[in-house]
Amino acid sequence: MKNTGKRSKSNWWIPGSILVFIALLYIALLTALPKYAGRMLFFAALFIIDWLVFADLRSFRNKLPRIASVSFGIFWWAPVTLLLVFLMGSVLVSLTHWPTWLRIYLPGVAVIALISKIALFAGLLPSYLLRLLSLIPFGRQSVMPGFFRKAGIRFRNTGIALSALVLVLLILGSTWGVYRFKVTETEIGIRNLPPELEGLRIVQLSDIHLGSWVSAKPLARAVTLVQGLDPDMVVFTGDLVNYSTSEVAGFESVLAGLKAPLGVYAILGNHDYGDYTSWRNRADKEKNLADLEAFYKAIGWNLLRNQSVIIRKDSTEFLLSGVENWSATSRFRKYGDMKKTLQGAEMKSLNILLSHDPTHWDTEVRAKYPWFDLTLSGHTHGMQMGIDIPGIRWSPAEFLYEEWGGLYTNPGKTPDEEGYLYVNAGLGHIGYPGRIGIRPEISLLILKNIQE
Repeated sequence: MKNTGKRSKSNWWIPGSILVFIALLYIALLTALPKYAGRMLFFAALFIIDWLVFADLRSFRNKLPRIASVSFGIFWWAPVTLLLVFLMGSVLVSLTHWPTWLRIYLPGVAVIALISKIALFAGLLPSYLLRLLSLIPFGRQSVMPGFFRKAGIRFRNTGIALSALVLVLLILGSTWGVYRFKVTETEIGIRNLPPELEGLRIVQLSDIHLGSWVSAKPLARAVTLVQGLDPDMVVFTGDLVNYSTSEVAGFESVLAGLKAPLGVYAILGNHDYGDYTSWRNRADKEKNLADLEAFYKAIGWNLLRNQSVIIRKDSTEFLLSGVENWSATSRFRKYGDMKKTLQGAEMKSLNILLSHDPTHWDTEVRAKYPWFDLTLSGHTHGMQMGIDIPGIRWSPAEFLYEEWGGLYTNPGKTPDEEGYLYVNAGLGHIGYPGRIGIRPEISLLILKNIQE
C-alpha cells in the first residue's frame, strides 16, 4: 500500500511541478513581455491534455517492453517540448535569426503531433464519462458498472483510431495539399456598372506568408496560373511575410513577374508589421517596415497604406482604397484609419476597398462606409482545413469569424448601399505547414452589370 501511495504521489508530482513552472513563466512574461504571456496559457492547456491522455494509456504502456515504453514516452512528450522550445526560443532569439527550415518545421511537426493527440483526447471524452459512471453504485447485483467500464474501453479504441486518421490527414495535407492551388471564379453583380467596366477581371491573392516557403518554385507556378487568367488588375490583401521582411529574399524575381494592365496593388496584414518577433529597439522595427515598402516598390506592386487611388479604364474611372490592418478583436492591433484612407477621395460608380481582416467589413465598413461596392479580405486562411465540396462548405474558422471564406452580401438599406465582401482563403500557410480540404486560393472575380 505504501508503494502504491508513493507511486501515486510521483505520478502527480511531475505534472504539478511543470504547471507551476508554466505559471511562473506566465507571471514573468506578463511583467516583461506581455504580448508573449498568452502563449503560456495556450501551452498549459496543451500540456494538461497531453498528460491526461498519457496517464490514460498507462495500461497500454505497462504491457510494452521497457525500452519500447521509454521510447513511447520520449516520442509522446517530444511535440509539446518542441513547441515550448519554439515559444521560448522566439522570445529569447528573434525568429529573424532562425534558419528557415527550423522556423517552419519545428513548430510544424509539433502542431501535427499535437492536433493528432487532441483528436485522441476528443475520442477519449466519452470513455472518461463512462468510466465515471462505472463508479456510481447501481445496487449490489447490478452489472451497470462493468458495462460502463467495457464501453469506455471501446471508446478508447475509437479515440486511438480517430487520432491515427487525423495524423494521416495532417501528413497528407503537409506533403500533398499544401501547394494544390485552386482557382475560384466568381461573378459579382454591381448595380449600374459602367459599360467600360463590364467583365472587369480582378485576381485576388492573400496571405502568401513567404517565411513558410522553402522554395520559390511552387510560388512561380502560382504566378503562372495568375497570368494565365488574363487579369485586368491584381490585388494582394496582406500578410506577405510571417515575422520580418528578411523572408522576402529569393522571391523578388518571381513576384515581380506578376503583371496586369491596370496594375498590381497591395495592402499590409497583421504579420507585415513585425509584431510577432522581438526587436532590439524601435528603430530596427521601423526599418523592417521601411524595407518591406522598398521591396514592394522594387517588384512593381503599388502598396496602399491608408490610401486611395483612382484607376482609369478607357473613359471610366473607379476608386480603389487600401486600408491598413484593422480588426474587431483585441488580438490584433489597429493600424487602419478609414478617414485618412478616404481623405480627398471622391466616390465613383465603382468603389473597391482592400482590408485584410474581414471583421473590419462586418464591424465598421457596412455601418459607416456602405457605398463600397466590393470589399476584399483574407486573414482567416479558412483555418487551412475544412470541407469544400459542392453542397458542403465548412471550416472551424466559422467559430472565430462570421465571414471566413468566399462571397458574402450586404443587402444595404438602399440600392446604393448594396455591397459584397470576398474573403480569400490565402495562398500560403503558417503554423500548420499544410492544407486539408481548404486549398490555397487564387480568386478570379469578374464584375457584371446589374440594371436598375
